[in-house]
Amino acid sequence: MNYDYDVVIVGAGPVGSTIAFYLAQNDLNVVMVEKKTHIGYPLQCAGILSKHIFEYNELPDEIIINTINGAFLHSKNHILNVGTDESVAYVIDRVGYDQFLSNRAIQNGVRLINKKVIDVDIEKGITYFSDEQSITSKVIIGCDGSNSTVSKTIGNMQQNFNASQILVSINDEDMDNFRKSNRKSVDYVDVCFYEDIVPGFLWIIPLQNNTCRVGLFSNDSHRQQNTIITDFLNENFEYEIIEKYKGFIPIFNNKNQLVKKRAILIGDAASQIKPTTGGGLLIAFDCCKIASKYITDAIKKDNMELLKGYQKEFNKKYSKEFSYQFKVHKTLNLFNDNDLDYIFEKAKESDCENIISEYGDMDNQSKVVKEFIKRGLIFKITPKFLFKKIMNIFGF
Repeated sequence: MNYDYDVVIVGAGPVGSTIAFYLAQNDLNVVMVEKKTHIGYPLQCAGILSKHIFEYNELPDEIIINTINGAFLHSKNHILNVGTDESVAYVIDRVGYDQFLSNRAIQNGVRLINKKVIDVDIEKGITYFSDEQSITSKVIIGCDGSNSTVSKTIGNMQQNFNASQILVSINDEDMDNFRKSNRKSVDYVDVCFYEDIVPGFLWIIPLQNNTCRVGLFSNDSHRQQNTIITDFLNENFEYEIIEKYKGFIPIFNNKNQLVKKRAILIGDAASQIKPTTGGGLLIAFDCCKIASKYITDAIKKDNMELLKGYQKEFNKKYSKEFSYQFKVHKTLNLFNDNDLDYIFEKAKESDCENIISEYGDMDNQSKVVKEFIKRGLIFKITPKFLFKKIMNIFGF
């Protein structure tokens, strides 16, 4: 059978554009299909990446809005301050970044088609558009987000958290009062753990000129989330709303198939999202590198069975980390505001701020969890009546 392309990529966001770039470099004939007229719009993420980004992808200087040295962690009545003298994360222009990656792919020979995909035939390699047209390819890659058409065709069941975010203007004095600190506001993010939103959390991410992204992910509806954020802002700040955004965060499911016949999933479409933070871009970029090897090999050897190596390598590399994060996730579900206040107070008394500063890694939370377990702190700082439940979660 003659195919129109070697690879059709459904979705031209940062993940689709990155895998397209890698495959084009391997001399494959690649097309991205994107339903949005303007890449990157609307903004649907917090737009913060860890310092490890350069290990996984390019990040131009002009895309970086701000650098982050640490975080203020909040319960209702206590605050932990963690951080270093070095940058640990970057706040980025996410729309600009999406466009940079898309343009990079196109400049390296990838074609872009602006159409909506309504169905795929993963056995024959056919991608169907809403205008009743179609194209054929040897491999179809689903990079089409949390409501992935390709994932549904494979037979996966996807669940999502809702996420909402507001771009606001807040002055430094209000921020210092909220943090009970006079540290330079722009260098730190704020993460709030409150009973009504755990295991999710609320964040404040500083940009420039007193502007911040204030958002959360939780089980609440977008309308409820808007109320939670607004109430939080009203309680703590004088502020001005600039823009509002909303989106979805896929919940990782290790039972989902990442490969079936001629189809393969990467990123949100594969629910490759960290359970604790809701982030996943760096994991997705890493999966682009992993997947590109198996896709290129499968096409050049005309053997689609080779695609299955991608899922095996992903599981081998990330299953333990995701397992630890799910345990943290389940543990957070146990706590009410009084419990969280108790934990934060005990954590401060037990020098946990320095431990988190040294071992904390937003891309690899198991490092700090293991350190807490090793030192016995996980039980020292939690309410005694919850010991047994926590022991069961962590398998002690």
